[in-house]
Amino acid sequence: MNIELIINAIASIGVILSVVFLAYQIKKNTQASRANYYDSLNKTNMEFLRQLVENRELGALIEKATSNWDHLNEDDKRTSNYLFIQLFRHWENMFYQHKLSVLDKQLWENHMNTMIGYFHHDGTQEWWLHRKMAFAKDFREFLEKTEKPKQIYPTIKDLTN
Repeated sequence: MNIELIINAIASIGVILSVVFLAYQIKKNTQASRANYYDSLNKTNMEFLRQLVENRELGALIEKATSNWDHLNEDDKRTSNYLFIQLFRHWENMFYQHKLSVLDKQLWENHMNTMIGYFHHDGTQEWWLHRKMAFAKDFREFLEKTEKPKQIYPTIKDLTN
């Protein structure tokens, strides 16, 4: 009888240690997944900005589109539309990663401030009226419920004047 108790106790300890090790592995895997997402997020940001830096005309165009969509010619609207779609898809992805608790709260708040700041520019609002249906309903509702900041996120033109 004592041998059975000892064997059962050893087996129980083995199961407990296995569960503890499994929990540790899951935690490490979650951290690795988050680190991979953060790296991917950073690469997406850098790629978007890289195209604007390498092509000054694109950088200037997105600034003009952000300020006043209706004053763009057809070709500029076409190009700006693709840039806005690219940017808003990236933001939509961040929104969902935040909802899934993948995106760190502080990182989300920093990106959200930029997102909301650019979203409330006049030109972006003009574009949004025509293209918002291309995005998920809960993302649209999130953006549209945000308050316009007291001090709008400055464009490069604003910073250089």
